[in-house]
Formats: sequence, C-alpha cells, structure tokens
Amino acid sequence: MKLLPEGKSRGLSRLALGAAALCGLMALKAAYDLFTLLEVFSTPAFYLALARATVPVEMPPLAGLMIRNMRSVFVFSLLFWLSGFVLALGVWARKEWARSGAVAMLYLLSAAALLLLLYPWLAIPRPLVYGEISLAPEFNASVRAAAYVARILALLLGSLSLWWALALDRGDLKKEFSKISGE
Repeated sequence: MKLLPEGKSRGLSRLALGAAALCGLMALKAAYDLFTLLEVFSTPAFYLALARATVPVEMPPLAGLMIRNMRSVFVFSLLFWLSGFVLALGVWARKEWARSGAVAMLYLLSAAALLLLLYPWLAIPRPLVYGEISLAPEFNASVRAAAYVARILALLLGSLSLWWALALDRGDLKKEFSKISGE
C-alpha cells in the first residue's frame, strides 16, 4: 500500500498519518510517564510524603478526580493515545471500523471541548475573592487568563473535532472506507 493511496483523499491520508505520528509519540510518552509513576509509587518515601500533603481548598473538580485516581488517569492516558494511534492507522488504511471509532472519538472530544468551553472552572481554579475583594490579584489575573485561553482552545479544537467527525460520518469521505477486511 502506498503512503498516499491513489483515488483516495490525500488530505485525509496526510491527516491520518500525522495523527498516527502524534498519537504514537504521545503513547510512548504516556507509557514512560506511567512506568515512572509506578516506580515512584513503589517507594515508601512517596507514601510518607503523601501522608502530610494537603489538598488546596478550592481545587477544580477534574484536578481533584485526577489526584484521587492518579494511577487510573495515567493508564487512561496511555490507552487513549494508543487507541488514537490504532484508529489513525485504520483511517489511513480506510477501514470501516476505524472510521466509526474515529467518529466516536471525535464526537467525544468535541463534547469534552464544549464542556470546557461552558465550564472552564472544572479544570482551572476559580479566582480567589472574598465578597468583591481580590485576595490574590496576580493569581486571579493568571487564572482568568488561563480560563480565557482554555475557552479559546476549546472552541477551536472542539469545532475542528466536530467538523472532522461530521466529514467522516456524513460526507464524501465515508464512501472511501471498506467494510471487508481484505480490501
């Protein structure tokens, strides 16, 4: 099979190969991070350090979830990037199972981006104010800037994910995929 197959969308082939390269690199990084975390978790000093750790008062809900389930988050990250890698290679090879999996993943990513667009405080701390008095002006300014950037990125990446999901689900690109594994 050629790198850019004839008679097929070259843009989709390039995007699939680029996504496979990105997901493959991120999967390697996630595996390295997971093994590093497991190595750190196996030391008794780590548990002694955690025993005296305190959790911030106004921690964002997603950050709290990640702290309570640290190992699961690292495993999920590895599985997410591996599935992205496999789906991207399947889309490049124009397999129907990869198209439907990629469409589902892209819809989920766009839904997560919409959630972050509407509620950035799920992932970013809220500004520290008492009444109308700012308790930490520098912190509050950086938190507001982070929420603004998160909303802009969520809008851009979410709309891009939704556009590709719709293109793969309803557009002319859907006709390029084969249901038979031998084709």
